[in-house]
Amino acid sequence: MDRTSRPALKERVADSRMSRAGTSASGPPLAALAEALMAGSDAGLIVLDPNDRVSRANPAALRLLGVTAAALRRPGPGPLIRTVVPGEDPVRDARRRARTEREILLLSAGGTELPVQFESVRLGASGWLVVTLRDRAQLRRMQQELRRNERLATLGQLSAGVAHEIRNPLAGIGTSAQVLLRRFEPRDERARFVTVILEEVARLDRIVSSLLQYARPRTPELKPSPLAPCVERVIELAAEPVARAGVQVEVDVAPRLGVVWIDPDLVQQVLLNVTLNAVQAMPGGGRLRYELRRLRRRPTARGPGRRRDDRARRNGAGGWIEYQQIRVLDTGAGIPRGTLSKLFDPFFSTKPGGTGLGLSISQTIMQEHGGTIEVASREGHGTTVLLNFPVEKRHGERRGHDADRRARPADR
Repeated sequence: MDRTSRPALKERVADSRMSRAGTSASGPPLAALAEALMAGSDAGLIVLDPNDRVSRANPAALRLLGVTAAALRRPGPGPLIRTVVPGEDPVRDARRRARTEREILLLSAGGTELPVQFESVRLGASGWLVVTLRDRAQLRRMQQELRRNERLATLGQLSAGVAHEIRNPLAGIGTSAQVLLRRFEPRDERARFVTVILEEVARLDRIVSSLLQYARPRTPELKPSPLAPCVERVIELAAEPVARAGVQVEVDVAPRLGVVWIDPDLVQQVLLNVTLNAVQAMPGGGRLRYELRRLRRRPTARGPGRRRDDRARRNGAGGWIEYQQIRVLDTGAGIPRGTLSKLFDPFFSTKPGGTGLGLSISQTIMQEHGGTIEVASREGHGTTVLLNFPVEKRHGERRGHDADRRARPADR
């Protein structure tokens, strides 16, 4: 070999060795680069070895899970990433596929729930798994409020016309049918057809009323009330369908909950709608459980139902907001993944005779209370509905969009 080519050969060998060692002549070591990328990522990143032991976890992952690095690496009896759905283990499910992507309601070590985008990549046949958790709460709130404002704008324009153009003719049809019904003998076959007309008139009137209630929600008349009596009243109202379906009801109320500022009638309306949905999902029997407890959550951006005097939420003042939560769990058929994102859309219903406005109205009522309604479900494993009521009183005139724009500089 020519002596002049030996330096070039040595340089190529050195480059090859550095490449195999995870470094390059002009860049940092790959391990250090990976650590820097993980530390600077807003998404939670967790690297698991084939035995589900945590090899790496960045600060964002620790913050989302509500644990320390030492606690995360310590093996425990339960799943590494917990959700509000009993028996669900996203990490175990992720190992069955090369790549997964789904939305889950994450349950942190402190007991708070957070919607996150769960993504996983299985690294070939080695058994290593990379899990990514992205906080979807803020994005979801923005998307929901945008969609809701669009729907409300359309429904607000239609509501007055619907009330005039449909309700008045319906009243005339119903009155005429009642007069006609009184002229027939009870055994007359024609009386049965008139009865059908009256039933359909009543159903259409309920649809129009629901539409108007959704488009123009009633302002809650807030007063300090405990949530437990609302649950008890709803259980009494739903006693017949519950008994007919063979459903067992359980209630678990945490001690010393105190009162929250609510409109009990509206809260009962939400609970009754959620309860009847749960019972209808268990036609062959099952278990319906109500859990009442306290929880804390991070402050969120003001959404629909906000008030002019809501100062405590600005800039996350106070760090945490105290809530009382009603958790409604059923052991029914669950909700398909593709349906979950449409549950609160008006006129979307999985029931043949449903109007598709029940959950939309319930969401509006919860937002008018300054609270939230969330649904977590797994097909074949039941559904969990979370109703969160802030302990802080919501009061004063609603904030309009113009007022919001004027207030934004002060809110920063």
